[in-house]
Amino acid sequence: MPHRIPETRSSGMLGVATDITARRRAQDALEQQQAVLKYVIANVPHAIFWKDREGRFLGGNQNFLNDSGTKTLENLVGKTDYDIWSRREDADAFVKVDREVMESGTPILDIEEPVLRTDGAQRVLLTSKVPIRDERGEVTGLLGIYADITERKQMEIDLQNAKEVADDAARAKGQFLTVMSHELRTPLALILGPLASLLSSDTSDGAPLAPRVRADLERIQRNARRLHRLVDDILDHQKIEADKLTVDWEAVDAAELCADIVDAARPAAERAGVALLLEATARELIPLDRRKFEKIVLNLLGNALKFTPQGGRIVVRLQKVGEELELSVEDTGPGIPADKQHLLFRRFQQIDTSATRKHEGTGVGLSLVKELAELMGGKACVESAVGVGSRFFVRLPCASDDVVVPQPPIVPTNARSSAPHAGHFEASAPPAAACARCVRTNVHRPRVLVAEDNPDMGSYLLDILSAEYEVELVTNGRAALEAVEARRPDVIVSDVMMPEMDGFELVRRLKQDSALRDIPILLLTARAGCAAAAVGLDTGADDYLAKPFDPAELSARVRAAERLHRAHTELAEKNRELARTLQRLSETQEELVQAGKMAAVGTMLAGLSHEINNPLAIILMNAQLSLRRLGAAEESRLDEASLRKALRTIETQATRCSGLVHTLLDYSRGHPTEEEPCDVRAALDRVREFTAAQARARGVRLEVSQDPGAPPAVLANVSQLDAALLNVVGNALDSVSEGGAVSVLARPRPSGEDAAAPGVEIEVRDTGCGIPAENLDRIFDPFFTTKPPGQGTGLGLTLTQRFVMDHGGRLQVASKLGEGTTVRMWLPAVPM
Repeated sequence: MPHRIPETRSSGMLGVATDITARRRAQDALEQQQAVLKYVIANVPHAIFWKDREGRFLGGNQNFLNDSGTKTLENLVGKTDYDIWSRREDADAFVKVDREVMESGTPILDIEEPVLRTDGAQRVLLTSKVPIRDERGEVTGLLGIYADITERKQMEIDLQNAKEVADDAARAKGQFLTVMSHELRTPLALILGPLASLLSSDTSDGAPLAPRVRADLERIQRNARRLHRLVDDILDHQKIEADKLTVDWEAVDAAELCADIVDAARPAAERAGVALLLEATARELIPLDRRKFEKIVLNLLGNALKFTPQGGRIVVRLQKVGEELELSVEDTGPGIPADKQHLLFRRFQQIDTSATRKHEGTGVGLSLVKELAELMGGKACVESAVGVGSRFFVRLPCASDDVVVPQPPIVPTNARSSAPHAGHFEASAPPAAACARCVRTNVHRPRVLVAEDNPDMGSYLLDILSAEYEVELVTNGRAALEAVEARRPDVIVSDVMMPEMDGFELVRRLKQDSALRDIPILLLTARAGCAAAAVGLDTGADDYLAKPFDPAELSARVRAAERLHRAHTELAEKNRELARTLQRLSETQEELVQAGKMAAVGTMLAGLSHEINNPLAIILMNAQLSLRRLGAAEESRLDEASLRKALRTIETQATRCSGLVHTLLDYSRGHPTEEEPCDVRAALDRVREFTAAQARARGVRLEVSQDPGAPPAVLANVSQLDAALLNVVGNALDSVSEGGAVSVLARPRPSGEDAAAPGVEIEVRDTGCGIPAENLDRIFDPFFTTKPPGQGTGLGLTLTQRFVMDHGGRLQVASKLGEGTTVRMWLPAVPM
């Protein structure tokens, strides 16, 4: 700018400089960021949009312009969701989320929104919306970004459908294996049972079994037991898959258990030329599931016996390792390559899958070892070297919160275990019952009823039991019930799965019958395990035995049941003698009370005599009058109207006598047993028809109505229902004087309103004289009546109450002297 110096002619210029380098750099950076932001918005694969506070679009990238059909910003800006989306429900959903974001100021992320695009395609969007704020922090709009996930959602649906198909296939496979395993148990029982009998005794003619025959039978027995183990393993796998296999903890002497199993396997090892040793240093009681631990030992030892060559060696060790129990089985077999060891514990996996493999197997045993060990909180491992051998070991915790360790039981030193594993490696079995057929000549023998639908199993059971018992064989539960009713057995042995009626239903039927519930019932079933036994015992069975079973064990259990039944029968007879004594005392007491009853009976007879004599006198008088008029018919014309009136009177009074007699018979014999669904509305119509004349004669207003909800049908005897309603309505009409009213109302009563089941309530209300409080407790007593002699028997309400109670209903009477009476009758509805 120019600058002049005062008092001189000199002049000059003044300049000012400002450094704007930083500002220029900031502006350049801002422009660069804006360029990057524009690039990102334009090129990201997502659709982006932003709106103002009122939900009007301010902008969007090209992806959003294409999806919305607006194509250009000019067509988008200022519009709302309702302007650009074809379906109003889509716009409603978008606007609802927008308002929630802007009103709360909180982002909403990953919203799955279905939308119909402008091209008609149904799409699914994954949307996130965040609020936009100004410099003061006020929400001025929102920014939205979404991705089209339609293909991904379709893939998820396809994947879910594929998973459901796979689950259905797995369930079908599991069900098939379970059913087949159960079905195999019956033929296995028929193979193993007779084999045990044959191998444990001489032949029927007294000669011993030939060595060749015995060897063949032992071979059959070994393979049948092997098949039995495979069936058990498959069932255990299915239970594990269904998460139904539980641990039954108990204190177990693991060393003794292993010693029993090793002793049972030693003959098989000697035949194979393999040395079998046991080294057990863990001697205390350990909390285990005995059956599952047995399976672990059996599978590991059986695996070692299968792969160890002649001249080899197997060592079973049981020792404590820290706080764990370690069971190991070490062999000198061929060993397992390191790259194959991870396959050992997989289900149905074989290391050698070729058609020329040397060793047979299903690949079930080792996988079951691993799963059972893990179920008890442990683990299963392997160490192996090719050409040296293998060492399989299982480690289990030595403590469990689920079991209390008791003191070890005192067992005789010469006792041997009778656990199922004892027969897995050798062909020995306990003595079996003699195979005599049933002979029914000895009436002193206890009687056993056998229910079994399999002919071979039925014949086998007959052979086992007929030596000691008189046996009757039937093929299903229904036939067993008929046999029990025809002739009472001392013990019942029944299969579970039978046609027409299974064993569980047979047990329920028998235990519900007070005369038959004391008969002991032993259930036989192909379902093994504690859970299956619990189901059988909970049903009411007295004992439970799984197939295949030992013949000697079956005989012993039947003997125990028969002894208990005999003791129960003797006790019952003593109770009956005591009951007879008490009955005699009761009869003596009854004789003393009878004298007091005679006065009441006299009063009753007086009332009945008066009640019957009145209509009989009217009948006799009208009959005599009619006869006289008939005799005079020749002299004068017969007055037909008078004769008709006399006959009607005779008919009315005879009907009255007949009704009185029927009432007395109903009271003495009980109610009819024929029941059928009864329409309450029709019954009320009949009551109105029968009582209308009585109401008109007394000048009483009778109203019969129904609730707007139609009452359901009740299961009852039609005539007895009509009689009960007539008794109540007739009493109400008798108690009302001229000008009074009686109302009858029927309405449905659902369950929960003072009743456990749906029903019908019939209310009879009158404006009569009411019932004194001291008589309310006596109105249901037989022959009690407040009416004068000749006007009532006192049985109407008694029979009505009996009818209601016999049908599971309820009868209530409320009354005040001078204010009338209300009777409420509730009956259960016919089950739907």
